[in-house]
Amino acid sequence: MNPRPLVVVATEAERPRLDSVDVLVCGIGKAAAASATAHRLATGLPEAVVSFGVAGAYPSSGLRVGDAVVATEVALLDEGLETGEAFVPFGGAELPVPGAAWAATDPVLRERLLIERASEIRVEPGRIGTVSVCAGSSRLARERERSGALCEAMEGAAIALVAARYGVPFAEVRGISNPCGPRDGAAFDLEAGVSGAHSVLTKLVSTS
Repeated sequence: MNPRPLVVVATEAERPRLDSVDVLVCGIGKAAAASATAHRLATGLPEAVVSFGVAGAYPSSGLRVGDAVVATEVALLDEGLETGEAFVPFGGAELPVPGAAWAATDPVLRERLLIERASEIRVEPGRIGTVSVCAGSSRLARERERSGALCEAMEGAAIALVAARYGVPFAEVRGISNPCGPRDGAAFDLEAGVSGAHSVLTKLVSTS
């Protein structure tokens, strides 16, 4: 087993500036994340897998751009039927969806990531949802936050599925780059989001 964590990011712009981790740039979305992670783990198992990058915050979370979230649980939130008036999730007995139920992240990794929280930013533990379509409407953002999620991103739960099947501990760290909901005039700050997430990721390697 490789003693270094594998940090999986969607884009080069989200790559962490750390020499003590291995980085996999998987591409945006669930399919790219799952396939790239599975291919990488098939060549050798790392100490841990961390999904890392930016996320959109749900309205009631109170999170602002530059804050960070360490996932306590992850799930796929948008596998289902859009009626035009509401989203109806699959995942029942007749239509089981792998990854649609909330799955806990590794408690040891969470503890390491949350130790001595950075005083200059807000860092919250909580649920992170994984979606294919970002919430660009108030209705969709409200529906998704009723799941108990603080924010949404596009890869984490897919990466978690692969890590679980290989028996590798999993964590997710996201920096807030934007609020969810209507995007007219809404801030989107990739650099601030990555910076917030990076300040948390450094705790993982400093406590190893």
